[in-house]
Amino acid sequence: MILVKKLILILVVLAMVASAFWMPAFARSGDIAGLYYGTDIKTFLNGVEISAINIGGETLISGEDMVYYSFSVWWDGQARTLRIDEAELASNGIPPAVVSPQVPSGTPLGYYFETDIITYLDNVPITAYNIGGRTYIHAEEMRKFGYLVDWHPEERTLKITSPIRAGYVYKFGMSYGEDKGWGAGNPGVDGIGVCSVTYTPDGLIGTDDADYFDLTMYSTGRGYQFDMVFYQNKALFNSALLQDKLRPLCYAGYGVEVSCDKSEKYELVNQTVFISINGYKAEKVGVLSGAGNGHRDFYFEAEGLPKFTKDEIQEVVFSVGDSNGEPYEIVVPEYVTNGPDQIAESLKKNPTDSVVTYHYLDKGYVIYMKESAQLGVVKDRLYLYNSSTKEVSGDVLEQVRTLPEFNYDVIQPFSFRTGEDGTNFFFACSSPEKTMNFYVNLDTHKVYDMDGNTITNL
Repeated sequence: MILVKKLILILVVLAMVASAFWMPAFARSGDIAGLYYGTDIKTFLNGVEISAINIGGETLISGEDMVYYSFSVWWDGQARTLRIDEAELASNGIPPAVVSPQVPSGTPLGYYFETDIITYLDNVPITAYNIGGRTYIHAEEMRKFGYLVDWHPEERTLKITSPIRAGYVYKFGMSYGEDKGWGAGNPGVDGIGVCSVTYTPDGLIGTDDADYFDLTMYSTGRGYQFDMVFYQNKALFNSALLQDKLRPLCYAGYGVEVSCDKSEKYELVNQTVFISINGYKAEKVGVLSGAGNGHRDFYFEAEGLPKFTKDEIQEVVFSVGDSNGEPYEIVVPEYVTNGPDQIAESLKKNPTDSVVTYHYLDKGYVIYMKESAQLGVVKDRLYLYNSSTKEVSGDVLEQVRTLPEFNYDVIQPFSFRTGEDGTNFFFACSSPEKTMNFYVNLDTHKVYDMDGNTITNL
């Protein structure tokens, strides 16, 4: 009898365990998927702690809270999607304080549920669960998306850094086309159909047809792209040999009659194109074809290369065909060295400062920047650049901030335009208290209201 009772008890326990972990053959949205647990691991996203939980020994972080950590978060109720995209600037305020549950690590905190909502990180689906109507995404899985995910067992910390903030997103010019005149077929203007460009921190070296196009290298944090652009007013009609060599390599894009998977052309591309970074050769290169108003483009997607920050780049080599010409120095044009990107770079106070927009003037341009000394703290700045004198004004918004209603870091400037006589630049500002129109004199850099009063005299 005792044995029978023990057997019955065992069967009951087994039934209870089975029921606790039983899942329907076809899980539906709202069904219990399992338990989630408290954890003593502190998780940091872009340097600031974020709410995290434990499921099956893995860490998940709050998707909705990522809007405060330099991400845009968009919920589409009709499509049932949550889209989380890396952003250059954290402009939604300071991240909320993390309140850890006052229970031992590993204590069950509740159930998580199946969901029909598809969560995307940088436009790619990522594992996510529903907990109390909120979405939690798989932190460790973010490695696959190009994020740095570092586990520090001694500190019991998990540190996640986005590619932008880790220094893996950047661009730099490698070659600049020279105007070769119009008359294709003239001696020498068609080039020889081969070229090479080498970038090092000390300068740029080209051979053969390297001065027929503009070449820019982009690091996206997930891969590398090289944009080769032939401009009409430079060499578009005088580079037939190079373009004829590149067209058959394209797997899709402008002028490609039959698109295919880029992997089908890897071998063909390798016979013509060579790309290497710090000595590592790209074995898989996809070539896309493009065009625009007055230019013809080819985009090279280099895969399988190690990730480097800009400061780690010691050598980049890009070549088409077997180039054996005499090397020559590629001189960076003045319009590039004093271009908006370079001026904005010199105006950065912090690595995470970013440009919102440029507004071009007859004799310069306006640069609207956002300063970010720490995550979630943002300040608007507005500068004027005079292309004749090469002078940059101070932040003209500091004059606007002398008005009590605009004494805020964020006083969003907008509605940019230049006056008819070209001496004044008009803009509006919006603060939490007021919206108002202003203009700044392009020579004196003094800011006025629309009645012509200087701000300091109001």
